[in-house]
Amino acid sequence: MIQCNNVEEQARDLSGLIFERWRHVLTEGEFVLGSEVSQFETWMSNRCGGAFAVSMNSGTDALILALRGLGIGPGDEVITCSNTFVATVGAIVAIGAQPVLADVGEDELVNVDTIAPLLNDRTRAVIPVHLRGRPADIDSILTLCRARDGIAVIEDCAQAIGTTIRGRQVGTSSDAAAFSLHPLKTLGGLGDGGVLVTTSAKLAAYARNARNHGLATRNESVMFGINSRLDSLQAAALNVKAQRLDQWLHRRREIAAFYDERLVETATGIDLAKGKRGSSYYHYVVKSGQREKLQEYLSKHGIHTSVHYPTPVHYQKAWRSTQPSVVLPTTERLAREILTIPCHHHLSDGDVEKIALAIRRFDSA
Repeated sequence: MIQCNNVEEQARDLSGLIFERWRHVLTEGEFVLGSEVSQFETWMSNRCGGAFAVSMNSGTDALILALRGLGIGPGDEVITCSNTFVATVGAIVAIGAQPVLADVGEDELVNVDTIAPLLNDRTRAVIPVHLRGRPADIDSILTLCRARDGIAVIEDCAQAIGTTIRGRQVGTSSDAAAFSLHPLKTLGGLGDGGVLVTTSAKLAAYARNARNHGLATRNESVMFGINSRLDSLQAAALNVKAQRLDQWLHRRREIAAFYDERLVETATGIDLAKGKRGSSYYHYVVKSGQREKLQEYLSKHGIHTSVHYPTPVHYQKAWRSTQPSVVLPTTERLAREILTIPCHHHLSDGDVEKIALAIRRFDSA
């Protein structure tokens, strides 16, 4: 079966190099916030054009601390989308603010047309999601929000390492950004992890204190924070993987370009980003009015696919039991049609040919 992700293969490929670095960590005894963590934060900062990079134990905590550090809390509204992993909305709820959900365009991304009607005097932040590694139109969103004093922009870059706008990593133009290092991500650890990125020295200083119980020294607490430190073993594994990231991204884009060429005239069509410049192709997603049949057909031909995400957040029990009803026509329609097909660096040319051919045959049947 051709798998939709390559987590196991990636771990096997790099296990020797990772174990070697882990032995060094064990010898040195720096298990929390040690040199491996500092090295990874420096790499991430360089990747983000010199912005501050504060590692923590999840992308969710990066969102939470970004919101708290910007002074957002109870009584405030934060706009985001519903076709995202539940953590995006969960972070807003966790700090006591009110999530407000915007619909998306055909590219599955929020934009100024879907955000603008929702702005009001209580709006304190917008969280655009660079879903599937596609760059949202962050410049237009920033212009919209900057025209309304006091509205912050926090980019959800959980799936967007390697995603660029005009050659620059996304997450570096706004007030803050949150990256995930979950094992399924293009750059993922062997457990949970995340990074808060910001150009604000004040916000970065807050995040560094807040992730470590608000401690100024071992025995001096200057604020009530949380325990959200990236451990040294995860950082060591990430330092090994980071050296290979650009190679992996190149292969994903190569595969996406092949799919674009072979699927452009099919009923299923090409990725919903439609070759959008700067995409990192964390997911390559097509859509079909016969999704279940297509998924079953591909499975019978040895091709695993997935749906990210079949149930939008506003249809989840967590939302319906605590939040007001909302209707998001494009989000709801796309959730019934989208299908993620394999797109990762462990696919051979033969695998990619087989996937494209199977889709073409399904559409012509």
